[in-house]
Amino acid sequence: MHLECRRKSVTLDLAGTMACVDPRQLGFAVLFALAGWCAGWASALLTENLQKHDDLPSSAHGPLLPDVAVQSACALVAAIAAVQFDLARAAVVALLAVPLIQVTVTDFRHRYVYTVVAAIGIGLGVALAWFAHQGEPLDSVKGAAAAFGAFAVLYLLGRLIYRGGEPLARGDLTIAAMVGAIAGACTASALVVGILLSGVFAIGMLIARRSRHAFMPYGPGLCIGGLVSLFRC
Repeated sequence: MHLECRRKSVTLDLAGTMACVDPRQLGFAVLFALAGWCAGWASALLTENLQKHDDLPSSAHGPLLPDVAVQSACALVAAIAAVQFDLARAAVVALLAVPLIQVTVTDFRHRYVYTVVAAIGIGLGVALAWFAHQGEPLDSVKGAAAAFGAFAVLYLLGRLIYRGGEPLARGDLTIAAMVGAIAGACTASALVVGILLSGVFAIGMLIARRSRHAFMPYGPGLCIGGLVSLFRC
């Protein structure tokens, strides 16, 4: 590492790689974390109101903390984006991450997917994901259609195999479409990562609850796959 880099920046070791980060980036990271927290607040507040309508348990701790998990995750992802990308791309990545995080938390807690939240994610993906991935505007439309189609086939096969049962919930089709819209040209890799993580979560649930009838949270794995695609594709 150059001496000048040592003087003017902070040295971080991420995943075994030494990198020089300009102190200004750290300042932007703090600002982005605050913005991410606020975006998480808006998303969590919307979801909290929807959950009240459906009589689902609340996670709110007052008007400023509608969901600490969502707000903290949004703040962390926004800060990481500010360090990794230029400001414009970081802003887009942080915004796209919000519905993915919200759906992850809600689905994991309640096995519930709010169509309006997923629809917001699809809309943001179609409008902005091409910029996050430095791709083409139509990539998100293709990604959403491909992901929805693939999971629709899996859903129908599951219904046939389990004779009318639903090993894959219909809400997972909506989540897949959202992930495809946000992942764009990276949809295939996002779904692979998501399916693998879903398998890990499923095994964990089986072990924790010691029952093969325990619910399997596919949505969180898919959404995390979408998050990974924002930073790695």
